[in-house]
Amino acid sequence: MLRVRGVRSWLLMALAAVVVSGCGYHVARMDRELAGRTVEIAIFANKSFRPNIEAGVADLLVDEFVRREGKSVVESGGDAVITGTILSYGTAAISYTAADTVKEYRATIATEVVVKKRETGQILWKGALSATQDFPANDDLVLQQNSEDTAIREICRKLARDVYMHFVQDF
Repeated sequence: MLRVRGVRSWLLMALAAVVVSGCGYHVARMDRELAGRTVEIAIFANKSFRPNIEAGVADLLVDEFVRREGKSVVESGGDAVITGTILSYGTAAISYTAADTVKEYRATIATEVVVKKRETGQILWKGALSATQDFPANDDLVLQQNSEDTAIREICRKLARDVYMHFVQDF
């Protein structure tokens, strides 16, 4: 027992030393040049069959940027421009009951996002992002639709967070 405490104490002290001294890692920020400037968030193109997903992504992107950094988000003429395309939306059954009926679905949205400097057209980041959210199946179609809509909103929130994280990181 005494030996376990000694090892545990040693590990805790080693961990504390690493935390205090730091490891030299830091998050470089792409937006150094854009500090205090404006960001334009365009409505994404929507190539999926599901209408209005693009509006949800745009709304939550605006919320994310304002909430996180207090960036000035403008309708047009921003120093940085975020554009993108909703490539696909789909659902798939992921769990079943003992009676072999669907118990839960998984919704997935795939996007492509581009962050550019307006002034030079320089692409700061471009990439494909996707997110998923599970939601319960329901025999009542209204409740089923409400669950799916809630899942879509959560996916849009996840995508907005991911876009923001890519915006602030230096690639």
